[in-house]
Amino acid sequence: MRDFSGKTAVITGGASGIGHAVATRLGSEGMNLVIADIEQPALDAAVAEFEANGVSVLGQRTDVADNDSVRALAAAADDRFGDVHILFNNAGVAGGGPILEPDDIGVWDWVLGVDLMGVIYGIKAFGPQMVAHGEPCAIVNTASMAGLLPTPSLGSYTVAKYGVVAVSEVLSLETRDTTNLRVSVLCPGFVRTRIADSDRNIPEHLASLTEPSEELEFRREAARDLVASGMPPSEVAQQVLEAIVDERFYILPHPQYGEEIVARAQHIAAGGGVSAWGI
Repeated sequence: MRDFSGKTAVITGGASGIGHAVATRLGSEGMNLVIADIEQPALDAAVAEFEANGVSVLGQRTDVADNDSVRALAAAADDRFGDVHILFNNAGVAGGGPILEPDDIGVWDWVLGVDLMGVIYGIKAFGPQMVAHGEPCAIVNTASMAGLLPTPSLGSYTVAKYGVVAVSEVLSLETRDTTNLRVSVLCPGFVRTRIADSDRNIPEHLASLTEPSEELEFRREAARDLVASGMPPSEVAQQVLEAIVDERFYILPHPQYGEEIVARAQHIAAGGGVSAWGI
């Protein structure tokens, strides 16, 4: 896809972080924006910012873990702008701990609901219509380096992001030779976002399940430091745009993890042990 002006992009988790940066980049190309986010104040601020910059924008509060909410987003986008040309399934949360933790199944439901089912709901709600209108279009799904390399003590997040990679791969195989739709999956390492503070959006009935052990809190603090020193979201956004233009499937903003990906593939081919993301 190379022609952006006057076309429409839908971005979930678009009020902050990578989503906001991608919306900013696509808006600068003349696209109409549909910004979805669960945080109403942040959503209102983002819409006001884009409007002040002359971008045509619709803000829609959306819970991507709720299929009806995502379908309402699709209806609102169609009512306002018509055909959608880019869908960026980006909304995500981090939460949970070791897989053997017995009492956090509700947190698993939340993380998988947002990070994996949110992507699937988005594809189901928008994908068929994107194919039907016949113009070049793209779906980009946000996974993580944790979707390519297992991440200890982040069981639900890792499982969800592996799922996003798998969904993206299968969807690409289903569409790339017979439709106008191209698919990409974004697998970043550390980026300066608020992912480490995902608990701010956890459902109230699960809040008591997010109290970490001392060891887990140590890991989380280390992750916060890594996130704070990570890549600016604007650099990720530029790579997303380039991947859409080049019709590139894997978007890997952090090439320094390439050797770990290769080592993992070699372990798999050899029938060997598991290699973890070295964080």
